Amino acid sequence: MRLLVAVLASWRASILASLQYRLDFFLTSIMSVLFGLWTVAPLVLVYEYTEQVKGFRYHEALLVMSFFLLLRGLLDAFIEPNLQGLVAKVRQGTLDFTLLKPADPQVLVSFAVIAPGRLVDLLSAMALATYCLVALGKSPTPLQWAAAGVCVLSGVSILYSLWLVAAGTAFFWVKVESLTYLFGALLDAGRWPAAVYRGWLRFVLTFVLPVTLMTSMPAEALLGVLEPEGLMTSLAVALVFLAGSRWFWRRAIGHYTSASS
Repeated sequence: MRLLVAVLASWRASILASLQYRLDFFLTSIMSVLFGLWTVAPLVLVYEYTEQVKGFRYHEALLVMSFFLLLRGLLDAFIEPNLQGLVAKVRQGTLDFTLLKPADPQVLVSFAVIAPGRLVDLLSAMALATYCLVALGKSPTPLQWAAAGVCVLSGVSILYSLWLVAAGTAFFWVKVESLTYLFGALLDAGRWPAAVYRGWLRFVLTFVLPVTLMTSMPAEALLGVLEPEGLMTSLAVALVFLAGSRWFWRRAIGHYTSASS
């Protein structure tokens, strides 16, 4: 409970700090809206020339896109700002201040700040998902909403694990920004339904770097086509990634050379 209170206090301080620079907050929010429009534009263009892509109609594919925007917003608002800060702390040797606090340092470095301007992505994603469901005439059952929520939670867990490992490599190699850029580029594959990909590429994007799993499965849950095996796969992959990232963190932090060393 005390750890939760500390995290919420840190978020409150981040929000207040961002609101001190209201023009920057406003511009960041505008950029988030433009990013959403830019993300959706290729899909709109493709469906100008076809009615289906691998069995997905326009609004079904757009629903997948909404979950991509949701996860991207969560990444930009909560995960990336903190783990970029971790890289800076390792480089400058100031991680000592975090390690001296009576709490799990992984939690402290993972949830210390928030970028409130990027929360607009979450609102855009929810509005887009609502529009798609209305256009499709779908009214998901409570069970389908719960399954979609579990899939989103699994996707966020996988995203967090990937970025923690990427940032954690700073304990071994100081300059690691290019690795997070690479993961960011790979995440873009989640804009499209998993059915678009075939063969080894689909396997890689489902189990090795499961970006399609993060976005396609929540949409399939709301559409009522997600099998129980798919839901269990989503949970299992998320647990494996969380366990692997925790193991990597404990190993990596042992290589930290503090400012006092």
